[in-house]
Amino acid sequence: MRETLLATHKQQPLFPDSGMPHAGRSVKTERLPTNTTTAGHPIHRWFNFIAGFSPEFVGLVCREALTSQEPAVLLDPFAGCGTAPVEAAAQGLEAVGYEAHPFFERICRAKLSGRQAAGHLGEIEEAIITGLGQPVSARVLGDAPRAFLEKLFPPGIPAQLIGARESLAGRGLLDDPLAFLVLSRTLERCSHSATDGIYKAPTTKKRALSPREAATGVCEMVRADLGAISDGNLAHKARIFGRSSEAMVEMEDASVSVVVTSPPYLNNFDYAEMTRMQLYFWGMASSWGEITERVRSRLIVNTTTALKGHKERQEGYREEISPRVRDDLDTIVRALAGRRTQKAGKKEYDLLVYPYFAQMTRVFRECLRVMRPGARLHAMIADSALYGIHIRAPQILSRILGELGFADVGYTLVRKRGHRWVLEKREGADEGLGEYHVRATR
Repeated sequence: MRETLLATHKQQPLFPDSGMPHAGRSVKTERLPTNTTTAGHPIHRWFNFIAGFSPEFVGLVCREALTSQEPAVLLDPFAGCGTAPVEAAAQGLEAVGYEAHPFFERICRAKLSGRQAAGHLGEIEEAIITGLGQPVSARVLGDAPRAFLEKLFPPGIPAQLIGARESLAGRGLLDDPLAFLVLSRTLERCSHSATDGIYKAPTTKKRALSPREAATGVCEMVRADLGAISDGNLAHKARIFGRSSEAMVEMEDASVSVVVTSPPYLNNFDYAEMTRMQLYFWGMASSWGEITERVRSRLIVNTTTALKGHKERQEGYREEISPRVRDDLDTIVRALAGRRTQKAGKKEYDLLVYPYFAQMTRVFRECLRVMRPGARLHAMIADSALYGIHIRAPQILSRILGELGFADVGYTLVRKRGHRWVLEKREGADEGLGEYHVRATR
């Protein structure tokens, strides 16, 4: 890697000016790292998440992988709600995904149910509708979940939704991935509180559907999509592992033909807080502390709310990082530590840096191991500004890739972003923030 990698950025064309065609449509380049096209795609639209990327971007790299003579295998080490595995399976590739967040893992599995799931969709719908008419008090969830959920729904609605959950349990469907997705999406559509991009905000309002209307609409959408897909065996083409990709022990050396992913950004975005409504509703956690223990502790450290158990391991994480990269991170950590003393909130952003880049080093090292010679890695990554300190994560991660032994490492700005950081209570980077396409070759 060139010594100037962290300091300079050389623009290169990413896609043709006309946009990238996919499924008969042309998509602007700046939409590729976003979830804004997902609603127009069967199966992908079943459950959307703000931090996801587009099926079009995955489709591009899938077609690149299909040019090989070997069976194409796609890996996404941060599978999220399944955009990459679903798109890969639909295009004829085998797919492997790792997802440590328990809620997202189950959503991902549900999207890979395939056409065979249509046979019991009617049973799922009937169980949910029946349960809505048999309300169960939200007190069964515990005090913290009940208090939180009652802020997000009109009066009486949580009891109906819990009734639907118990109805699924009574029919042995509680562990069924598709039933889990249908009721989770129903939950979203019944809430009168909008998502502001970081968390479910009780004080913000949106139109709330009645539970019956919401459930019926979700089932109609799923039924239509399952009837339209040409390949009903998506699940047979995909393997999903519900844990961190820092050690992909299930994967053989040199078995993957393309990696496409969008890792967590180092911007204090809390994936556990973002899903607190679902975690409480499904009993995956019953308190703020359990959310940290059962969810945050499994994820890449990118938010101060996940620092439990990591504060004492800073030097160990630092030692995992290449010395040449470590020097740059030391400067960032010192700057953040200094700014923390001047800020009323005193957020420990400085304690995120070493864990984040050490864990990402582990993931990329594993990617290198499992990729075939000549295989490509594609990642959508953003830079960030914490307490006004610009952290050029795409450039730093590119350098880590080079230090690990990847070739042809480069990065390209795909879109400018960061308006959420330019607020009165936040400080942005002077040159602005963006999302970058980072690429490398095994």
